[in-house]
Amino acid sequence: MPAPVRWLVYRGGQRSDRLRDPDAVVRALGVRPGDRVADLGPGYGHFTLRLAAAVAPDGVVYAADADADTLADLQRAADERRITNLQPVLTSPHTLQLPEPVDLIFVAAAYHHLRDPVRYFTDARALLRPGGRVAILESRLEGVLARRMNPHGSVPSRVAAQMRDAGYELAETHNDVVYGHWFGEFRLAVG
Repeated sequence: MPAPVRWLVYRGGQRSDRLRDPDAVVRALGVRPGDRVADLGPGYGHFTLRLAAAVAPDGVVYAADADADTLADLQRAADERRITNLQPVLTSPHTLQLPEPVDLIFVAAAYHHLRDPVRYFTDARALLRPGGRVAILESRLEGVLARRMNPHGSVPSRVAAQMRDAGYELAETHNDVVYGHWFGEFRLAVG
């Protein structure tokens, strides 16, 4: 199928695209030693463990999930790798709960699971340190067959509008980092 036709049919990416170069994703985030990071919906920790290494030795990564088994598996993986700055946080699927404000809330392939993202991220503003940001990495749900080819994604313009409604502004995009995915960073809106 010619590329222009493929683009019209489906512009999103697959899970394998997102996981192909996780180090590039972490580099794009620009986290530094000492940062506090929350990874929302960390799954198997593909990004989480790399984020923990990037903010070590004095930083911390909170793996926030509503599934205790997922968090237990992730903690075992961190223990096997001798990663000591990862802290699992059992949180509600409706409201993010963290032990302290963070510099970055990272959301990879989990935004589309939120039932009310505007309320969720409105509430999450209190969990950001001054200058903090939210980074969202989602498969593009664009093209006439997008929902059939990969129902696990979001429409980028809708994400940007919902985040604007929650009190954020789009600060930067990294759309060249992961094929078929939209990767945006938001900061609290000024004014």
